[in-house]
Amino acid sequence: MELIQLTILSLIQGLTEFLPISSSAHLILVSTFMSWPDQGITVDIFAHFGTLLAVIFYFREDLQKVIKTFNLYEKNNLGLNLLLATMPIAIIGFIFKDLIELNFRSEEVIFWSTLIIGIALIFSDKFSSNQKNLFQISLKDSLLIGGIQIFALIPGSSRSAVTMLAALALGYTKFDAARFSFLLAVPTLSIVFLGELIDLSQATFEVDYFELSYVAFLSFISAISCIHIFLKLIEKIGFAPFGIYRLFLAGFILIF
Repeated sequence: MELIQLTILSLIQGLTEFLPISSSAHLILVSTFMSWPDQGITVDIFAHFGTLLAVIFYFREDLQKVIKTFNLYEKNNLGLNLLLATMPIAIIGFIFKDLIELNFRSEEVIFWSTLIIGIALIFSDKFSSNQKNLFQISLKDSLLIGGIQIFALIPGSSRSAVTMLAALALGYTKFDAARFSFLLAVPTLSIVFLGELIDLSQATFEVDYFELSYVAFLSFISAISCIHIFLKLIEKIGFAPFGIYRLFLAGFILIF
């Protein structure tokens, strides 16, 4: 695979994985628009690995606290809530993985999911009471956010977008809605990574370790930068700019 393709796809994965604009939509659309061959499962795996390492590294102190304070019998325990919020997408993703890949990776599906979520982001401030913080999250709220995360399986919807919107609707601040979504990415992306590794173990082809290391590194660096800037700005700018961007992206899909 050409270095320019690897570079662009890795940067896109890192920059869009944690923004509410859909990494899968951008990867599919860029590859289609540029008439690039499918990057293959190994590139996807190590791009996800890079973004997973980025969120673990960035929130390493929070994750250490989550692990140390994990308690199955404490209803507001953050670790337990993250675990519960991960279960719906893990179960549904495992059962319907092949169905989704065969029937939902189309420009039409991406257009509608991009448009609908974009409109929701524009009006997100209207339905957010902006009162709760991360450590007030309940089991009920976690299951609701986790249930909504299932829609992230549809290309173009964005895992970050649907989980942040769900948290906002439940009354969490913009900053804490984003933080919970990012922390939730750790178990969710871990499951994705393990699932892709299983698929890789069944494939037979040569592995280019330079390419894969390059992909993981670029995804890691761009993802860390993206998370840092997003958390610095989100309280000031809100989610509407990302909704507007999605409307322009939907228009681009419709035209081209």
